[in-house]
Amino acid sequence: MNIPLVNKSELTKIIRGKILAGGFHQVGIAAAEKLDKSELLVNWLKAGKHGSMSWMKNHVEARLDIKRFLPEARSVVMAAQNYYTDHTQSEDPSKGKISRYAWGRDYHKIIRKKLKIILLEMKQLYPGIEGKVFVDTAPVQEKLWAAQAGIGWLGKNTNIISRAYGSWIFLGGLALTIELEYDQPATDFCGKCHACIDACPTGALRPYSIDASRCISYLTIENKDDEIPVEFQDKLQNWIFGCDICQEVCPWNRKAVPTDEIRYHPDPAHIAPDLEEMTRLSEEDFKKQFAGSPVLRAKHKYFIRNVKTVLKSGQKSG
Repeated sequence: MNIPLVNKSELTKIIRGKILAGGFHQVGIAAAEKLDKSELLVNWLKAGKHGSMSWMKNHVEARLDIKRFLPEARSVVMAAQNYYTDHTQSEDPSKGKISRYAWGRDYHKIIRKKLKIILLEMKQLYPGIEGKVFVDTAPVQEKLWAAQAGIGWLGKNTNIISRAYGSWIFLGGLALTIELEYDQPATDFCGKCHACIDACPTGALRPYSIDASRCISYLTIENKDDEIPVEFQDKLQNWIFGCDICQEVCPWNRKAVPTDEIRYHPDPAHIAPDLEEMTRLSEEDFKKQFAGSPVLRAKHKYFIRNVKTVLKSGQKSG
């Protein structure tokens, strides 16, 4: 790697500055070494907690070693963006609930573009630097890297919890071929709290572990069966895409600050959609209503399945 001689401290300061100036709210940096708690993934997969997400078994070695992702990686720069807004979920039984992260624009595209711009700027400043961007889709354990880089700790609900922003954060990262100054790993502040575990209506959570096949987010997004399993049909609590219950009850989210990223502010059509109206959505209308939203990940067929399941459950309880 042939880059101009530069002070490591100065280079770290430049990268941190670019991340924050690029619209991110937190930045942390870790050495590209073996991750603490990397065995969590292996044990989770062995226990079959990944449900039908067979793709999780692919590239396991790569997920455990950042150098499989970028062979000459020396540093991992993690960036976090707050997506909280002060809107609330409707408790009207005729309305569906969509997870907060899908209220606005798709974060994958927003964060990936921001990080690619930053990487390009670094390459222009220091020819010889190489790097790769990852945002949720690459075989990289983003949550563990976020904890290692000091962004936040891996909570009992398996989300990264930041002392500044709670768990309402999106993550993205850069693997870089340069040595930087590194942050201390985040300290776990969950303590004796188990609010998330107690609140989960399907019993998907154990401390620091989730059984995806019982998780409402999995059941309404990743699950591609024609029906929601019978044992969970009456436990969806009107969630038709994702679920925020374990985050809503987390004490660290009580002082959440609304984001200044306007693209994460809700589209009115994404908050509290009318369930009966949703059943009449054609595939074309579904794509139009949720254009640019992560909701499209569920696909029309399964989104309608979710809506009809919630309606059926409401009719039983009514």
